[in-house]
Amino acid sequence: MKKNVDDFDESILDNEEEFKKRFKPIPRERRPNLAISKAIRENKSRITIMLDPDILEHFKVEAERSRVGYQTLINQTLRETIEGTASSDPLEKLLKDKKALKRLKAELEAV
Repeated sequence: MKKNVDDFDESILDNEEEFKKRFKPIPRERRPNLAISKAIRENKSRITIMLDPDILEHFKVEAERSRVGYQTLINQTLRETIEGTASSDPLEKLLKDKKALKRLKAELEAV
């Protein structure tokens, strides 16, 4: 009879030899979180930066709304600025925001 994962037999904890047979350690280099950390370290640099509270709050609110990490949003914003894709014209930015355009359309139709 195949055991369900939820049917954990606690008696295995009493026998170290049986425990070691069933639960083999994963080599450090094969652990998923270590592989992810290594990939991040190879592509990112850790820094300390001082930001005004309102700037940080803006990115945290945007992050919650868009379900993207606030540090990722800060990175994207900096990249857009460097690459020259960030628009200083608020109207141009609005025209690219489909959600805002849909809201505007609904508001205009209600008038």
